[in-house]
Order: sequence, then structure tokens, then C-alpha cells
Amino acid sequence: MRNSAMRKAAELAANERQAVEALLGRPLAQDETVAVRAYQTHEAPTGAARDAAYRRLMARIDNTASRVKGLPPEQLDALIDEAVDYAHRHPE
Repeated sequence: MRNSAMRKAAELAANERQAVEALLGRPLAQDETVAVRAYQTHEAPTGAARDAAYRRLMARIDNTASRVKGLPPEQLDALIDEAVDYAHRHPE
């Protein structure tokens, strides 16, 4: 069972395009890509669980930042662009 889909706006059937445009509240441009993902929702953590999640997130961010210390900004930007391009090509 699939939980996500990615399609070019130009390839959408008329009823699919209407549904997406209704959700977005605007018309789609022909050169846009639409990504849809379905997932189970859950309540946001509160109290101690929320604080622990925040600490884990900040630790991960700090760890990632430490791995690129000293890189020239241009090289860091290129790495970010490469990661974004990869994520777009591999949405799953």
C-alpha cells in the first residue's frame, strides 16, 4: 500500500487537478509538481516528553552542524542543493 504520490501537474487528470487546486486554494502551473502524503496523526507530546523530544532534536542539529564546521559557505550550499535534489528524485 502506498502512502505517498508525486505527479507533474501537466500529467494530472482533470478531476485530480481540480481536487488539488481546491485543496491548495489556487490554480496549478503546468510546470509544478504535486506531492501528496497520507499518514496517521497523533497527539503532540506535552510536558516531559515534549522537553525530551526538543533536547533530542537540538542534539541532532548540533551533531549535524559539527560535521560541517570549517566548510566554506559555497561548499555547504552545494551540499545542501545536492541533498535537496536527491530528496526530490527519491520521495519515498
